[in-house]
Amino acid sequence: SNGYSSYFKWVPGFQLDSVQSQVNEVKVILKDNINKVLERGDKIDDLIGKTDDLQASADSFQRTSTRVARKYWWKNIKMMILIGAIVLIILILIILAACKVI
Repeated sequence: SNGYSSYFKWVPGFQLDSVQSQVNEVKVILKDNINKVLERGDKIDDLIGKTDDLQASADSFQRTSTRVARKYWWKNIKMMILIGAIVLIILILIILAACKVI
């Protein structure tokens, strides 16, 4: 097929068809491997993109959770101050009642 076949068919034990078949098999395997490498590269690019998105989401979650925790901490402090004020008022009323001021 490429001009060498007439030479090689006279070499004892040489089978050009067998060699050509093996070369074709190697070509198919190489093409398959190249396609797999390209697919893997695409998957790695997708994974990197997803990782970046996940990092951005994690940062946003961290900021939001810190803000929420701070908000509820202040709510808790306000509630404790309110309860303390109510207890103080009740104690003052009890003391005033005991001293017969009211």
